[in-house]
Formats: sequence, structure tokens, C-alpha cells
Amino acid sequence: MERDPAPACMSVAWFHVSAGPPAPSGALAILELTGAVDEALVRLGVRAVAPGQVGLRHWPGVDDLVVARFEPGHAMFFPHASPVILAQACAAFESAGVARRSGVQAGGSMSMHARLSLALAESRSPLAIDLLLDQPRRWDLAEHDPSRRLSPEASRVLRRLIDPPIVVAIGPPNIGKSSTLNALCGRAVSIVADEPGTTRDHVGVSLNLAGLVVRYIDTPGVSAAPRDALDAQAQRLAIDLARRADLVLLCADPTSELVVLAPPLDGSIPVLRVCLRSDLDPGPTRASGNDLRVSAKTGDGLAELAVAVRERLVPGSLLADDRAWAFWDVRA
Repeated sequence: MERDPAPACMSVAWFHVSAGPPAPSGALAILELTGAVDEALVRLGVRAVAPGQVGLRHWPGVDDLVVARFEPGHAMFFPHASPVILAQACAAFESAGVARRSGVQAGGSMSMHARLSLALAESRSPLAIDLLLDQPRRWDLAEHDPSRRLSPEASRVLRRLIDPPIVVAIGPPNIGKSSTLNALCGRAVSIVADEPGTTRDHVGVSLNLAGLVVRYIDTPGVSAAPRDALDAQAQRLAIDLARRADLVLLCADPTSELVVLAPPLDGSIPVLRVCLRSDLDPGPTRASGNDLRVSAKTGDGLAELAVAVRERLVPGSLLADDRAWAFWDVRA
């Protein structure tokens, strides 16, 4: 019997965003798709997720996973990070005709002009443009003076201007997380109500915060006593996403305590402690140790929150550094 021919390759590509050694059991990997995402989901057998939404899905033959659609032509898969599951994911992509995108390696043959054109085309953050356009001059100066080159670690941080980092907001139910996201967006992207547990699923959106575009995920409320099995599953996913974030907004309000995650977040993940609904109490709050106080109702603190997120992810001192930046994509 003849085998069915492999499906024609779509105009969609994927790559593995996670880096470093194999993740511990239970951690999530990050796989990113760009291009004809809707067609790719059909071929992969994954139930559709609308742009701007984050949902739990089953990937036949691979895993149960979180799928985030920040834009129509962009999706992120969060399966478990075991080597077996990642191998199955690679096979599923290949079988569905979804091409793997290879990163541009620092030692490769691509010219500076080609690297710059690719980076400008991919860049999401307004802050990246002037910085990228000045790189040919900086690399000319650095050619004979290695001290004029940024370290690999600094270059990876600046790469967040091109590949938006993931920001996860997590905290107790009914404290204003969704209202804050709506206020930051200037439009309604999250359901808002006075009932705890209104956000039973995650909401994801691409958001410009002080010139840095981030992938912002608003999670369901986390509490010590979930209301039911569905609530408990949503909370577990929220915590898993927080452990894979580039920045976590640990949220509370004047009437609640900062949520305590057990086990706690990895110490390498930066955290901003944010008191939401600060208009309820202008004085000291029960949520001690806040970095910021924000009110979606009055607008107080929203601009400061945007700047603080950008500063934690891409410090202003690094943006002002005049050394050459290895801005090309070095992901596996």
C-alpha cells in the first residue's frame, strides 16, 4: 500500500524558544509558531484558539498543553518540557508540513546587512528601531576593539526588543487584574465582574509598555481553596506559566495578601509586586512589600507600571549603552 504523500509545507514556521539544560519534570517548554497559524492548528489536530486568547488544548500524539494566540499570525505552544514530548512535537510538526525555522548563528555566513534586514522585519518593539539602525556603525568601531562589544548576556536581554518577552500577572481572585490589563490596553480584552473566579481561562495580548512590546498573560485568580476541579486546573496552569515567564507581576489589592506560590518561583525570574485597586485605600496595605501601587479606575500608577516592566526586562542603562549588540537570532 502506498503511503499518503506528506502535506505541502505551509507558510508557517516554528522554533523552540526555551534554552538551556533539560527542564525539570513538570516544567513547560515554549514552542513558537509564525505564519498561517489557523491552518497549522487544523493539520496538527489542535482545537482552534482565537487571537487574543489562551486555552488548554489536547495535541494528539503529543501532550495536553496551553496554546496562546497573541496575534492572528502568531501562536505559542506550552507543552511539558520532557525530551520525549519535545521529540514527539518535532515529529508532529514535520508530519503536518510545518517547517522548522533555523536561527541565524553568530558565526554563520549571513552578512550584517541581511541580519539587520531580518531583525528590522521581525522587531515588535518601537525601541528596537533606532538601536538596530545604529548597529553597522557600532560594529565598524568594534571590529578593532573587542571592548566595544556587549556581552552575550546583554545581547540576549536586548533581543527582547525583537522577540517580545512573556509577562504573567498572577494573584488572588477578584483583585482587579483584568481591569488593569484593560486599562493598559485602552480597550476591553478581559472579562471584568465583581464575582471571584470570573477569569476561568487565561487572556493573552501583545502590549506596548513604554516602547517594549510584551506578551502579557492575565491568569485566573489563585487561592488556597479552589472552588472546583476546573478552578484547580486553571490555577495550576497559571502557576506553570508564571514559572516560564520572563517577568511575573505578583498582584494583590489593599484587602488581600500577596499570593504565596508553593513551591516558589525560580529565583532567576524577576518579580514586580503590584498593589492593584489602590484607590480603595490610599494608606498602607495588607500586601506588604509592594513595588508599585496602581488603580485602573483612576489611572494612577499605570504609566509607572509600564516603565517598571520595561526597566526590569530591558534596563534603560542597557538601551543607552553605545557598544555593539549581537542582535541576530541565536535560538536553537
